[in-house]
Amino acid sequence: MKVIQAIARYFPQSYGGTEVYVDNLAQGLQLHKIESVVAAAEVGRQEVTSYDYNGVEVYRYPVFPSPTDAQFHQKELPGGFDYFSRWLKAHKADLYHQHSWHWHCGLHHLALAKKIGMPTVLTVHMPDIICLRGTLMLNGLSPCEGLKSEVGCGYCYGVPEKVPEWAVRALSQIPLSVATAAKNKLLKSPTVQLHQMGRALGLPSLAKYHLTKLRQMEHLIDQIVTPCQWSYDALIVSGLSKEKLVLCRQGVSSSYPQIKTQTKRQEGVLRIGFLGRWHTTKGVEILVKAMQGLPTNLPVELVIHGILQEDTGRDIRDRVLEIAARDSRIRIAEPLSRSSVPEALASFDLLAVPSQWLETGPLVVLEAQAVGTPVIGSNLGGIAELVRHGIDGWLVPAKDIQAWTEAIATLAKDGDLLAKLRQGIQPVRTMDTVASEMVALYHEILKIPQKTLYIDGLTPNFL
Repeated sequence: MKVIQAIARYFPQSYGGTEVYVDNLAQGLQLHKIESVVAAAEVGRQEVTSYDYNGVEVYRYPVFPSPTDAQFHQKELPGGFDYFSRWLKAHKADLYHQHSWHWHCGLHHLALAKKIGMPTVLTVHMPDIICLRGTLMLNGLSPCEGLKSEVGCGYCYGVPEKVPEWAVRALSQIPLSVATAAKNKLLKSPTVQLHQMGRALGLPSLAKYHLTKLRQMEHLIDQIVTPCQWSYDALIVSGLSKEKLVLCRQGVSSSYPQIKTQTKRQEGVLRIGFLGRWHTTKGVEILVKAMQGLPTNLPVELVIHGILQEDTGRDIRDRVLEIAARDSRIRIAEPLSRSSVPEALASFDLLAVPSQWLETGPLVVLEAQAVGTPVIGSNLGGIAELVRHGIDGWLVPAKDIQAWTEAIATLAKDGDLLAKLRQGIQPVRTMDTVASEMVALYHEILKIPQKTLYIDGLTPNFL
């Protein structure tokens, strides 16, 4: 069996959790005599020569930079789609498995696979498939149950509250292209009132299309894989059929060391680590502000291994650097290579995961647990599913800086509690198990008769 694993970004340029998952899945599938070929987007105008990564062929298809609003929201084909189309039609495979939901690897790529008769799987690695904000945090403050209507999502995404519900429903009927053009024009105005009018005009149609897009996705997919319970539940609340959903939790690489580290606190200092992107959703600013609130004589060190993947992360990095320059307990270290992650995690007394959105993992929690390092993390999403508060880790209200300060202080003062958490960590799930479950799923899907499919809302001849 040959499977296309499609993803928005990939190694060696990008190495986030989704990329690691796809790499590990491809390795695990090889043990079952299943060949994977990775198709990954590359922003640019030229094809990148296919290459080998960890024994797996990788094809980089170009997506033209500077997408229009319609392309960004997957209403229209991304520039350069012909490259992907020609490659997929020529590259004979038994099944298509997509791992992203972005303009450069999203609805149209999935629709093409279905149109040419390939069985299709989508793994939901991020909340953006459900949420316009991309976080599934209602008004940016608390977890949302799921996508219910264009009205609620419109308000959450920025429709002014003074706009009545009936008006939001009416405005959602405006064609997306017209609404977007009006919004963009009004947002350039110097007055606050016209800015608000622009959001009122533009966002309801976008919220409605986001809901439509989710319905289209369901028709295109044979099976949707969710790596955690919250995403499974949110998709059901959003109207998807249980028959299309399967829960298959993440795992660490089968070659990842699973040991109970005997790390002891050096000279009484509690050593906390952070590994992640410089991005608002990862919560590193919450963490450093919590560190500032600790007594100056409390022996704590925070080591930050940040990764800059987007320009939006530069401002966050600069603010954290400014704080760190005034606090010797906060150290900004170099980004880690994948091979050096286990050793770094084992060297920490605690791994901090202060995410401000609903994670479907994150994988780093499992990797920390695999080497016996307890996690102090936000009481949200996948983190709350992986960490058992007071047993093998510590959960903290995500946005409460004072609560983070108090939690760190508690763990810094109580060495016995930290030892108890370390001992409470159990062996973690591996990608061998994930791959075995995926093989069974693939074989079930291959039994489903395939037919060409026209999805309402997509141009019939868009391929």
